[in-house]
Amino acid sequence: MESFVFNNITSESLDIIVKKMPLVPRAERNIESISIVGRNGNFHVDNKNYMSKSYTIDCIAKNKEKIDDICKTFVGTHKLKLSKYPNRFWNATIKNQIDFDVYLNYLNEFPLQFELDPIGYSDEEVIEDINTSSSINVGGNVEVYPIITIIGTGNLTINGYPLQVLESNITIDCDLMQCFNEEIAKNDKVILDEFPILNVGINDITLGEGISNVTIKYRQGWL
Repeated sequence: MESFVFNNITSESLDIIVKKMPLVPRAERNIESISIVGRNGNFHVDNKNYMSKSYTIDCIAKNKEKIDDICKTFVGTHKLKLSKYPNRFWNATIKNQIDFDVYLNYLNEFPLQFELDPIGYSDEEVIEDINTSSSINVGGNVEVYPIITIIGTGNLTINGYPLQVLESNITIDCDLMQCFNEEIAKNDKVILDEFPILNVGINDITLGEGISNVTIKYRQGWL
């Protein structure tokens, strides 16, 4: 029997039976299609990101005394784990206001409608500790945005992205596009054109003189 976890609360603890849990659809690339007068076909602009996706789980409530707990649980944005994908999670937002007068009073059934972020991530965080030029092999099926901590000052290259670090012990969050040391902003201490992205497969890491250690943290991602 399928099950799920939302906001760290299991469907079993709420006496919910999963009637239907479909596969999660692949995220759609965010590509604009523009019609131009006099041009055959459309002009396409690739925005280089992915769209959120809708996902519905059809549920049966075994115990009407759990209605208050169900209402309290299924609000807002939290991690969603599905039994179909035991080692990954999605950031998910509840889209529908459940009308229990309509659903539970008659059929004991109700839909949970989620909006999922386009990428599902592995439960386990990968940590690569690097003290000499080398390469790392990234799994999954989509590029990921790492968190990088650099000890030392100087130049380095991560997957072809050059960086110059002017102060030691700086952490770079490539998803948030922020540099910091503990809670102190350090964007002015890192010179770069773009924040590094890790591709699926082999990613080369080159440490220049003055860089003694680089720690790269990431989660494998799936569309």
